[in-house]
Amino acid sequence: MRLKDRVAVITAAGSGTGRAAAVMFAREGARVVVADIAPQAGEETVRLVTDKGGEAIFVPIDAGKVADMKRLIDTAVEKYGTLNILWNHAGIPGPGTLEDTEEEAFDRAQAVLTKGGFFATKFAVPHMRRAGGGSVIFTSSTSGIRGSPWSPSYSLGKGGLVTLTMSLALALARYNIRVNCVCPGPIDSPMLRVFIDRTGKLKGDELENAMANAARASPMRRLARPEEVAYAGLFLASDEASFITGVALPVDGGASAR
Repeated sequence: MRLKDRVAVITAAGSGTGRAAAVMFAREGARVVVADIAPQAGEETVRLVTDKGGEAIFVPIDAGKVADMKRLIDTAVEKYGTLNILWNHAGIPGPGTLEDTEEEAFDRAQAVLTKGGFFATKFAVPHMRRAGGGSVIFTSSTSGIRGSPWSPSYSLGKGGLVTLTMSLALALARYNIRVNCVCPGPIDSPMLRVFIDRTGKLKGDELENAMANAARASPMRRLARPEEVAYAGLFLASDEASFITGVALPVDGGASAR
Protein backbone atom coordinates (compact mmCIF):
# COMPACT_ATOMS: atom_id res chain seq x y z
CA MET A 1 0.00 0.00 0.00
CA ARG A 2 2.67 2.46 -1.04
CA LEU A 3 0.10 5.07 -2.11
CA LYS A 4 -2.46 4.58 0.66
CA ASP A 5 -5.03 7.39 0.90
CA ARG A 6 -3.43 9.41 -1.90
CA VAL A 7 -5.26 10.86 -4.86
CA ALA A 8 -3.66 10.26 -8.26
CA VAL A 9 -4.62 11.78 -11.60
CA ILE A 10 -3.37 9.85 -14.64
CA THR A 11 -3.93 11.08 -18.18
CA ALA A 12 -4.21 8.71 -21.15
CA ALA A 13 -5.26 6.01 -18.68
CA GLY A 14 -7.65 4.31 -21.08
CA SER A 15 -5.06 1.92 -22.49
CA GLY A 16 -1.43 0.84 -22.44
CA THR A 17 0.85 2.21 -19.75
CA GLY A 18 -1.77 4.65 -18.46
CA ARG A 19 -4.23 1.84 -17.81
CA ALA A 20 -1.54 -0.32 -16.22
CA ALA A 21 -0.59 2.58 -13.96
CA ALA A 22 -4.19 3.24 -12.92
CA VAL A 23 -4.72 -0.39 -11.91
CA MET A 24 -1.35 -0.54 -10.18
CA PHE A 25 -1.75 2.73 -8.28
CA ALA A 26 -5.20 1.69 -7.07
CA ARG A 27 -3.82 -1.65 -5.92
CA GLU A 28 -1.27 0.33 -3.91
CA GLY A 29 -4.03 2.27 -2.14
CA ALA A 30 -4.54 5.38 -4.29
CA ARG A 31 -7.87 6.78 -5.33
CA VAL A 32 -7.39 7.19 -9.06
CA VAL A 33 -8.80 9.74 -11.48
CA VAL A 34 -8.68 8.14 -14.91
CA ALA A 35 -8.49 10.69 -17.73
CA ASP A 36 -8.70 9.85 -21.42
CA ILE A 37 -10.10 11.15 -24.69
CA ALA A 38 -11.92 7.83 -25.29
CA PRO A 39 -14.86 7.40 -22.88
CA GLN A 40 -15.35 3.68 -23.40
CA ALA A 41 -11.68 2.94 -22.80
CA GLY A 42 -11.57 5.17 -19.73
CA GLU A 43 -14.67 3.59 -18.22
CA GLU A 44 -13.17 0.15 -18.85
CA THR A 45 -10.08 1.15 -16.86
CA VAL A 46 -12.33 2.28 -14.00
CA ARG A 47 -14.10 -1.09 -14.12
CA LEU A 48 -10.78 -2.92 -13.96
CA VAL A 49 -9.90 -0.90 -10.85
CA THR A 50 -13.21 -1.26 -9.07
CA ASP A 51 -13.57 -4.97 -9.86
CA LYS A 52 -10.43 -5.48 -7.78
CA GLY A 53 -11.75 -3.41 -4.89
CA GLY A 54 -10.06 -0.13 -5.83
CA GLU A 55 -11.57 3.32 -6.18
CA ALA A 56 -11.56 5.33 -9.40
CA ILE A 57 -13.57 7.77 -11.46
CA PHE A 58 -13.36 8.67 -15.13
CA VAL A 59 -13.03 12.19 -16.53
CA PRO A 60 -13.15 12.63 -20.33
CA ILE A 61 -10.53 15.06 -21.59
CA ASP A 62 -8.69 16.28 -24.64
CA ALA A 63 -5.15 16.64 -23.27
CA GLY A 64 -4.38 19.34 -25.84
CA LYS A 65 -7.01 21.69 -24.41
CA VAL A 66 -6.15 23.80 -21.37
CA ALA A 67 -9.78 24.12 -20.29
CA ASP A 68 -10.08 20.33 -20.16
CA MET A 69 -7.00 20.04 -17.99
CA LYS A 70 -8.37 22.59 -15.55
CA ARG A 71 -11.68 20.73 -15.42
CA LEU A 72 -9.77 17.50 -14.79
CA ILE A 73 -7.90 18.86 -11.79
CA ASP A 74 -10.99 20.64 -10.44
CA THR A 75 -13.03 17.44 -10.72
CA ALA A 76 -10.39 15.39 -8.90
CA VAL A 77 -10.26 17.83 -6.00
CA GLU A 78 -14.04 18.22 -5.84
CA LYS A 79 -14.43 14.45 -5.66
CA TYR A 80 -11.62 13.56 -3.29
CA GLY A 81 -10.75 16.82 -1.52
CA THR A 82 -7.05 16.83 -2.34
CA LEU A 83 -4.45 15.89 -4.95
CA ASN A 84 -1.13 14.17 -4.33
CA ILE A 85 0.01 12.65 -7.64
CA LEU A 86 -0.25 13.83 -11.23
CA TRP A 87 1.05 11.65 -14.03
CA ASN A 88 0.98 13.56 -17.32
CA HIS A 89 1.10 10.53 -19.56
CA ALA A 90 -0.93 11.70 -22.58
CA GLY A 91 0.84 11.83 -25.92
CA ILE A 92 0.34 11.25 -29.62
CA PRO A 93 2.81 10.22 -32.33
CA GLY A 94 2.15 13.38 -34.34
CA PRO A 95 3.43 13.86 -37.88
CA GLY A 96 6.41 11.96 -39.23
CA THR A 97 9.38 13.38 -41.10
CA LEU A 98 10.13 17.07 -41.51
CA GLU A 99 8.93 16.94 -45.11
CA ASP A 100 5.62 15.33 -44.10
CA THR A 101 4.81 17.81 -41.32
CA GLU A 102 2.03 20.35 -41.73
CA GLU A 103 1.40 23.22 -39.33
CA GLU A 104 -1.93 21.97 -38.01
CA ALA A 105 -0.56 18.52 -37.17
CA PHE A 106 2.55 20.07 -35.63
CA ASP A 107 0.48 22.35 -33.38
CA ARG A 108 -1.77 19.50 -32.33
CA ALA A 109 1.19 17.32 -31.39
CA GLN A 110 2.82 20.02 -29.29
CA ALA A 111 -0.46 20.80 -27.55
CA VAL A 112 -0.91 17.19 -26.44
CA LEU A 113 2.76 16.42 -25.78
CA THR A 114 3.68 19.55 -23.81
CA LYS A 115 0.99 22.19 -23.33
CA GLY A 116 -1.58 19.95 -21.67
CA GLY A 117 0.82 18.61 -19.07
CA PHE A 118 2.30 22.05 -18.44
CA PHE A 119 -1.07 23.52 -17.57
CA ALA A 120 -2.35 20.47 -15.71
CA THR A 121 0.68 20.86 -13.46
CA LYS A 122 -0.02 24.57 -13.03
CA PHE A 123 -3.56 23.79 -11.89
CA ALA A 124 -2.43 20.92 -9.66
CA VAL A 125 0.37 22.67 -7.77
CA PRO A 126 -1.79 24.82 -5.44
CA HIS A 127 -3.61 21.69 -4.24
CA MET A 128 -0.35 19.81 -3.75
CA ARG A 129 1.03 22.71 -1.75
CA ARG A 130 -2.00 22.59 0.53
CA ALA A 131 -1.48 18.84 0.90
CA GLY A 132 2.12 19.39 2.03
CA GLY A 133 3.73 18.12 -1.15
CA GLY A 134 3.22 15.82 -4.07
CA SER A 135 4.66 14.04 -7.06
CA VAL A 136 4.38 15.13 -10.69
CA ILE A 137 5.44 12.70 -13.40
CA PHE A 138 5.77 13.36 -17.11
CA THR A 139 6.08 10.67 -19.75
CA SER A 140 8.88 11.64 -22.10
CA SER A 141 10.62 9.08 -24.33
CA THR A 142 14.00 7.87 -25.46
CA SER A 143 13.19 10.14 -28.42
CA GLY A 144 13.29 13.01 -25.91
CA ILE A 145 16.88 12.28 -24.87
CA ARG A 146 18.16 11.07 -28.23
CA GLY A 147 17.29 12.34 -31.68
CA SER A 148 14.71 10.63 -33.88
CA PRO A 149 15.21 11.24 -37.62
CA TRP A 150 11.74 9.82 -38.36
CA SER A 151 9.78 12.05 -36.01
CA PRO A 152 11.36 15.43 -35.24
CA SER A 153 8.15 17.00 -33.91
CA TYR A 154 7.73 14.11 -31.46
CA SER A 155 11.34 14.47 -30.32
CA LEU A 156 10.79 18.20 -29.89
CA GLY A 157 7.80 17.68 -27.63
CA LYS A 158 9.30 14.84 -25.63
CA GLY A 159 12.66 16.63 -25.28
CA GLY A 160 10.81 19.66 -23.99
CA LEU A 161 9.33 17.53 -21.22
CA VAL A 162 12.81 16.59 -20.02
CA THR A 163 13.89 20.20 -19.57
CA LEU A 164 10.46 21.14 -18.21
CA THR A 165 10.88 18.40 -15.61
CA MET A 166 14.20 19.83 -14.46
CA SER A 167 12.89 23.39 -14.42
CA LEU A 168 9.80 22.55 -12.38
CA ALA A 169 11.80 20.31 -10.04
CA LEU A 170 13.92 23.30 -9.08
CA ALA A 171 10.97 25.67 -8.81
CA LEU A 172 8.79 23.38 -6.71
CA ALA A 173 11.30 21.64 -4.45
CA ARG A 174 10.68 24.20 -1.68
CA TYR A 175 7.07 22.98 -1.50
CA ASN A 176 8.05 19.30 -1.27
CA ILE A 177 6.66 18.75 -4.75
CA ARG A 178 8.86 16.39 -6.71
CA VAL A 179 8.89 16.43 -10.52
CA ASN A 180 10.34 13.59 -12.56
CA CYS A 181 9.84 12.00 -15.95
CA VAL A 182 10.09 8.52 -17.37
CA CYS A 183 11.62 8.00 -20.80
CA PRO A 184 10.33 4.73 -22.25
CA GLY A 185 11.57 3.01 -25.33
CA PRO A 186 9.06 1.23 -27.59
CA ILE A 187 6.17 -0.21 -25.57
CA ASP A 188 3.93 -3.03 -26.69
CA SER A 189 0.82 -0.85 -26.78
CA PRO A 190 -1.81 0.48 -29.21
CA MET A 191 0.10 3.74 -29.58
CA LEU A 192 3.22 2.00 -30.87
CA ARG A 193 1.23 0.55 -33.75
CA VAL A 194 0.06 4.04 -34.69
CA PHE A 195 3.60 5.37 -34.27
CA ILE A 196 5.04 2.74 -36.60
CA ASP A 197 2.32 3.15 -39.22
CA ARG A 198 1.04 6.72 -39.17
CA THR A 199 -0.46 6.31 -42.63
CA GLY A 200 -2.52 3.25 -41.70
CA LYS A 201 -1.30 1.46 -44.82
CA LEU A 202 0.36 -1.51 -43.12
CA LYS A 203 -1.96 -4.46 -42.81
CA GLY A 204 -1.80 -7.75 -40.93
CA ASP A 205 1.61 -9.35 -41.17
CA GLU A 206 3.23 -6.14 -42.42
CA LEU A 207 2.40 -4.32 -39.20
CA GLU A 208 3.37 -7.25 -37.01
CA ASN A 209 6.70 -7.55 -38.85
CA ALA A 210 7.32 -3.86 -38.22
CA MET A 211 6.56 -4.40 -34.53
CA ALA A 212 8.98 -7.34 -34.49
CA ASN A 213 11.68 -5.17 -36.07
CA ALA A 214 11.17 -2.57 -33.34
CA ALA A 215 11.60 -5.29 -30.73
CA ARG A 216 14.79 -6.63 -32.34
CA ALA A 217 16.28 -3.13 -32.35
CA SER A 218 16.30 -3.11 -28.53
CA PRO A 219 19.45 -4.33 -26.75
CA MET A 220 17.14 -6.64 -24.79
CA ARG A 221 15.56 -7.81 -28.06
CA ARG A 222 11.99 -7.11 -26.97
CA LEU A 223 9.46 -4.36 -26.40
CA ALA A 224 8.65 -2.97 -22.97
CA ARG A 225 5.47 -4.17 -21.32
CA PRO A 226 3.14 -1.40 -20.10
CA GLU A 227 3.47 -2.66 -16.53
CA GLU A 228 7.24 -2.21 -16.63
CA VAL A 229 6.86 1.49 -17.33
CA ALA A 230 4.04 1.77 -14.80
CA TYR A 231 6.30 0.33 -12.10
CA ALA A 232 8.82 3.11 -12.76
CA GLY A 233 6.06 5.66 -12.28
CA LEU A 234 4.90 3.94 -9.11
CA PHE A 235 8.39 4.21 -7.67
CA LEU A 236 8.64 7.90 -8.54
CA ALA A 237 5.20 8.59 -7.05
CA SER A 238 5.95 6.77 -3.80
CA ASP A 239 7.86 7.77 -0.68
CA GLU A 240 10.61 5.41 -1.80
CA ALA A 241 11.64 8.23 -4.17
CA SER A 242 11.27 10.97 -1.55
CA PHE A 243 14.68 12.51 -2.35
CA ILE A 244 14.48 12.09 -6.12
CA THR A 245 13.45 15.05 -8.23
CA GLY A 246 14.45 16.45 -11.59
CA VAL A 247 15.28 13.00 -12.99
CA ALA A 248 14.68 11.70 -16.52
CA LEU A 249 14.55 7.93 -16.00
CA PRO A 250 15.05 5.75 -19.10
CA VAL A 251 12.88 2.63 -19.20
CA ASP A 252 14.17 1.40 -22.52
CA GLY A 253 15.98 -1.91 -22.21
CA GLY A 254 19.34 -0.20 -22.59
CA ALA A 255 18.65 1.73 -25.81
CA SER A 256 19.78 5.09 -24.42
CA ALA A 257 23.11 3.56 -23.34
CA ARG A 258 24.21 3.17 -26.94
